[in-house]
Amino acid sequence: MTYLLVLTAVSVIGFPLFWMLLCSFKPGGELYAVPPTFLPQIWTLQNYRDLFVQTNFLTYFANSLIVAGGATFASLVIGGLGAYSLSRFKFFGIGAFSNIALVCYMLPEVLIVLPLYIYVVKLGLADTLFSLIVANTAFTLPLALWFMRSYFNAIPVSLEESAMIDGCTRLQAMMKITVPLALPGIVSVGVFSFNHAWNEFLFALVFTSSETKKTLPLGLATWIGQDNIYSWGMLLAGAVLVTIPVVLFYLLVQRKLVVGLSEGGTKGE
Repeated sequence: MTYLLVLTAVSVIGFPLFWMLLCSFKPGGELYAVPPTFLPQIWTLQNYRDLFVQTNFLTYFANSLIVAGGATFASLVIGGLGAYSLSRFKFFGIGAFSNIALVCYMLPEVLIVLPLYIYVVKLGLADTLFSLIVANTAFTLPLALWFMRSYFNAIPVSLEESAMIDGCTRLQAMMKITVPLALPGIVSVGVFSFNHAWNEFLFALVFTSSETKKTLPLGLATWIGQDNIYSWGMLLAGAVLVTIPVVLFYLLVQRKLVVGLSEGGTKGE
């Protein structure tokens, strides 16, 4: 019974993705056929060819990689150092700071996009990928701090103290002992940060204006409503290519997450 429920849930969630993949190989006329065909009667790569020839898809793709990669790296580095400080050092107001950070994460993007945009304009960062990296980092950083702090708290301080007695500095003890043990939490934060920045739309819509600075969600959204018969075909092809890196990233991270959990359990013993 459990397997049946799991199979049903996976089918409901996965069918739209499977349908999107099939439709991306259909010619334009078949996309609007009534009744619709399940499998393409004529398999074609024309949608993918038009996607690369008629649009700036590669530019959008490169911009999304830069923004997602930069935001993920910044969230992990700043969030990791901040979470380590909150976990290992005691100072006045640490509890209030942690709670405020969590409250900041609960704020929706629409409430912070205009204040951030004002700062972006004043700093001369409008219509730049750097502004998107900063905005996405600012949005994911509170969760990164809170999440990684809980992982650091679960690691005994005595392990670092033993390493420092053996001659390691605090930074070396953190990198050699704490970070490997906290790898599952770090990877989880990286997954969240990358996924958010990769799919983010509102910041890209407000902060960028030129065609060369658009990310994938914004670039694909501008095609909706075009009269070209292949517009929906290109949109589906683009959606497939947008989904593939995320799926591959999750598969890679899943393996790393399992390795991190096993290593953490072994070292913890």
